[in-house]
Amino acid sequence: MVMPESRPQRDWIAALGSVVVHLLVLVSLAVWTARIGLEGQSLTILSEQGDSDEIADLEIPIAPPSDSQEKSEEDLPSLPNLDQIPGKIVAKIPSEISEQPANQNPLERPVDLKLPPGGGNLGFVETSLEGRTKENRTRLAMENGGSPESEAAVERALDYLARHQANNGAWSLSFDHVCSGQCEPDGNRLDASRTAATGLALLCFLGAGKTETDDQYGVNVSKAVYHLQETLKRDSAIGYWVGTESMAQMYEHGIATLALCEAYQMQPSEELKESCQLAVNFIVESQYRDGGWDYHPGSPGDLSIAAWQVMALKSAISAKLNVPQRTLTAVDRFLEKCRGGEFMYRYRDRKPTISMTAIGNLIQLFRGRSREARSIAMAVEYLSDNGPSNNDLYFDYYGTLLMFHHGGPRWKGWNYKMRDYLVRTQVLQGHSAGSWWFDDDHSNEVGGRLYATCMSCLILEVYYRYLPVYSQPGNDFQF
Repeated sequence: MVMPESRPQRDWIAALGSVVVHLLVLVSLAVWTARIGLEGQSLTILSEQGDSDEIADLEIPIAPPSDSQEKSEEDLPSLPNLDQIPGKIVAKIPSEISEQPANQNPLERPVDLKLPPGGGNLGFVETSLEGRTKENRTRLAMENGGSPESEAAVERALDYLARHQANNGAWSLSFDHVCSGQCEPDGNRLDASRTAATGLALLCFLGAGKTETDDQYGVNVSKAVYHLQETLKRDSAIGYWVGTESMAQMYEHGIATLALCEAYQMQPSEELKESCQLAVNFIVESQYRDGGWDYHPGSPGDLSIAAWQVMALKSAISAKLNVPQRTLTAVDRFLEKCRGGEFMYRYRDRKPTISMTAIGNLIQLFRGRSREARSIAMAVEYLSDNGPSNNDLYFDYYGTLLMFHHGGPRWKGWNYKMRDYLVRTQVLQGHSAGSWWFDDDHSNEVGGRLYATCMSCLILEVYYRYLPVYSQPGNDFQF
């Protein structure tokens, strides 16, 4: 005979059953909500209203990944104007989807509006711009390996660049609009590429310590900075110059961002700070999930393009702009992916190259790796044994930066060859006086005379453009 349950027993069993049922319902709702948040077509942003926290149901569309990168700028969907939302944005995308999805352009999705503050160097070694001041430039040029002839070459290059700046403040890789073909041979196949050209030329003036208040070139610098700010396309919390219609979107963006951040470091203003931050945000949001960057967002990165983004982020951090730590951590992972041996680096999945080796080890130095590290020492020895190229300025630029920041006797040998070769090959007469031209793939087929001139000028400014990562005792740098 089964005894009937007492009332307290029945109440306890019923309560337990209710709890179980409610738990199952809550778990189901949580799973359903998570799937909606991660797989659905919208996200919810939280905002603060006055003294109380309220939820504003702002639905932001997320475009699906695109199989094509050939969209025109007009085809790119626009993001909502978040400035019209009352209150302050305090939260947005759940962390599970903050990583870049495959094949998705940042112009087609919400951006991370709440970046951690950029206080500190976030793992970057400090490289001061103090060497660019009038008081320091000449002294450091002579102490660090420059010569009166190399400084004269820099001045001739700046004169050439000033004469080839358009009225709107831009430069281009094609000179037809400013000199009617007098700079032949030109040979670039990237058309005007005004964003990259303007960034490169501006970096040359900034590298020589020229700001908007400079007596000689202040107008040129001011017009260039103004042009980059005016052509920056502002969209919610990001800013970008060229869309996917550009052949080299991230090359151009990285170079222009680096130039604008250096201009802000040298002559701060709130307006310029805002433009720099928007451009930096675009780099952050364009990073592929492997930690690198490609010609366009949404594809596995390559080290050549990543180098300009890293340099821009380094400058942004020095300027106390906001850069997420996770972005730099991903860069470190990407560097390991690009490693092709103990000290060699490669372009994509190809064999290691000397150019990528210079870039990879330079980034390692900037990220705080000791110059005494075995891999760094091996890379410097490898570059030193090969020496500078007579026509590949891309390799020469990064190789010179690596050798300079590493310092020591091998830098002295490298610098003798690089410095004197550039002084010797600069055009000295006629309309093209102050420029350089080299018959290689980058100059002849891609960048043209302006590219060759800017890269050569930047190489000859290495002595004071950044103070060296590792200070050398005694006369180690002196010639």
